[in-house]
Amino acid sequence: MKRLMLLMSLMLFSGSCAKVFVENDYRYSNHFGKYRSYAFVDCERDTTIMCEDVQQAIQYQMRARGYEFNAQAPNVFVNFAIYYDPVRYKGYEQPSLTNWLATEDDNTEYRPVKYELGRGTLMISLIEAESSEVVWRGYATGIFNKASSKKNYFKSIVRNIFDQYPLFAAGQKAHKIKENL
Repeated sequence: MKRLMLLMSLMLFSGSCAKVFVENDYRYSNHFGKYRSYAFVDCERDTTIMCEDVQQAIQYQMRARGYEFNAQAPNVFVNFAIYYDPVRYKGYEQPSLTNWLATEDDNTEYRPVKYELGRGTLMISLIEAESSEVVWRGYATGIFNKASSKKNYFKSIVRNIFDQYPLFAAGQKAHKIKENL
């Protein structure tokens, strides 16, 4: 985690860094194993083409993990926001999701980390429909740079975020996710 903090510090001081920082947080007391379906919370903050591109990229990542779209009765809602200005965010230092799932130790400590996310942040949240609680949140900052005008750029950013969510829908077997760039 010290390496992560060093990376964040370097990004903050570089101002117009071309690299994108990706991180995620998750709730320990969750039911990842029972989720099968999803629906979107409307993208109210941004009605541009970028919003459509991001939503399509998220749909691709959810389908690739075996989740079915179900607007009437989803297990999880997907919400995303695009922040153009710098954002202060309270995240958590915690084991990778894969490592935590190996032990499912609910006593593992959450260590709050305050992030100063730079200009251009995409934040994706999975919200459990039953409890209305965020169970996983992935985010990338520094998304607006010279590469952001390239075709499929936001598809790549979404994939980098979802690389932090290596789980498949209930009843689905893990397989290699092929990206259709």
